[in-house]
Amino acid sequence: MEAVRLHGVGDLRHETVTAPAAPERDEVTLAVSVAGICGSDLHNYRTGAWISRAPSVAGHEFTGSVTALGEGVSHVAIGDRVIVDSRWTCGTCQACRNGVRQVCTNLGFLGEVIDGGFAEQVTLPARNVIKAPAGVADRYLAMAEPLAVALHALNLMDMPKGAEIVVAGCGPIGGLITLLATRAGHPVKILDRDNARTALVAEATRAEVTSFEALSDHYYRHAIDTTGSPM
Repeated sequence: MEAVRLHGVGDLRHETVTAPAAPERDEVTLAVSVAGICGSDLHNYRTGAWISRAPSVAGHEFTGSVTALGEGVSHVAIGDRVIVDSRWTCGTCQACRNGVRQVCTNLGFLGEVIDGGFAEQVTLPARNVIKAPAGVADRYLAMAEPLAVALHALNLMDMPKGAEIVVAGCGPIGGLITLLATRAGHPVKILDRDNARTALVAEATRAEVTSFEALSDHYYRHAIDTTGSPM
């Protein structure tokens, strides 16, 4: 099968590789239909920050259809389209046993600890897949992970109904936060150094484009920074 594998810093290769092994107990195999490129994929390619094994098939934002089931898997069936959880958890540490896998002692990610979605097929733990709702296009299902990040950020904000919010950064996370916030009835002001991205998010969400200078003369209680920049 064809795959994109990370061999080291700056060394990403399109290769023909052996298809993944048949799923073992509590595993599934997927035929990948859509895979997105996350900012962390780019960072890992440029810096090697999370290279724990190489070569490895990159990619953790993807979707596909179940082609094979390991023993003990009952929540999905062959042919099901699925949403993929990007986190790899061990399932055996105290945190996992207590139902808080997000703080797994051995937490890692698909495309790092095990091969990810930049391939025609992938075998992964069945706990990482959820049957997708009918009628949602695969290109949207592949965005489930960044959408979950946006939802979590807004839930943590716990803003009063109709509260104004400022979102700095109009990449995928900032754009999704803005989309969710405006749909929930919050007035949103957005800013980004990339005017094209700002215009796209404004058009899609009806948020108001602003600037650092325009913000300096007013107090804003609620703001989210999605730029990751210290400046």
